[in-house]
Amino acid sequence: MVKTGDLMKNSKKAAIIGFGGMGQRHYKAYQKIGVEVVAIADLLSDKIREIVPEFSADGVYKDFRDVIRRDDIDIISIVTNGPTHAPFTIAASDAGIKNIMCEKPMATRLSDAQAIIDTARKNRTRVAVNHTRRHSTTYARLRELIRGGVIGDIRHIYFHCGSTGIGNHAIHFFDTARLLTGSEPEWAVGFLDKTGTPNPRGKQFIDPGGYGIIQFRNGTRFMFDMSEDTGVQYTFQIAGTYGRIIIDELNDEWMIRARNGELRKLPLTRYGSDMEKIPFASDGPFDIVDLTSRGLEELVSGKPVSCTPEDGKKSLEMVTALHLSDEAGNTRIGFPLIGAALDKEVRIA
Repeated sequence: MVKTGDLMKNSKKAAIIGFGGMGQRHYKAYQKIGVEVVAIADLLSDKIREIVPEFSADGVYKDFRDVIRRDDIDIISIVTNGPTHAPFTIAASDAGIKNIMCEKPMATRLSDAQAIIDTARKNRTRVAVNHTRRHSTTYARLRELIRGGVIGDIRHIYFHCGSTGIGNHAIHFFDTARLLTGSEPEWAVGFLDKTGTPNPRGKQFIDPGGYGIIQFRNGTRFMFDMSEDTGVQYTFQIAGTYGRIIIDELNDEWMIRARNGELRKLPLTRYGSDMEKIPFASDGPFDIVDLTSRGLEELVSGKPVSCTPEDGKKSLEMVTALHLSDEAGNTRIGFPLIGAALDKEVRIA
């Protein structure tokens, strides 16, 4: 059997805009699927060949506009910092590049996210946002188990992580909550940290930690806490009417326990009832390069896109709502956001 990567080898060509840590992961992801990277742009262009000495000097650029003028690019990865994602994605689409992978957040304003959606439709560009869990076969299997009632109906989701920005990390799990519940947010309340902790990517970025709740239309309560007073690995928990799922991605530990059989007929107030352990294991340790490669392969091979620009906008909308709530004295903010909220900037790196 011929592998997808073998079919693509020497036939598709890629470009990467931004070559920090994540840009380097995209480079490895393209290698994994057999797509040749022919152009890389970064403001620190001199460092590109220090990182990948084998890369041709003819493909090194400082200005991304020189890359999108090329006529041999089949797919491009936008892996710069957040504020440039929208203008670079729009420019690449307008330049005629038909497949674009944009890192999250897809924009720092909802109006800019909508501009990406509108431009992609106009130009018939395939755009994906790299919320990596959308490409995970483990999460796909878990979603099917949830839909099959393994823990009953999802009622509560809890995400905790040590000190990090809501837009930098929690945004992924906001998207995952939409994926697993099949529901949309109804309202949000946020409490953002006021520590002023410098962003490691630069003082121009403001992405505080904090905590809050997002209520989904199907009744699911999503509670998160990534306040800047802990320094521990993240965990993700999902509670249903009859069971619980605990996910520790970094240590590759997945646990499902649920009431089964006659125990489901008992009142919910019998919270001490036995919960059977349901066999479940991941398809392998969490691997950003592998998951990114799956998203890139979807794009370049014409498969349906797992994380669309519309999905990317929804996750950004939840981050924006939490900022608006905090600024308004922790009031409830309803979805969808409208009016001036669409131009609210969240300066996520």
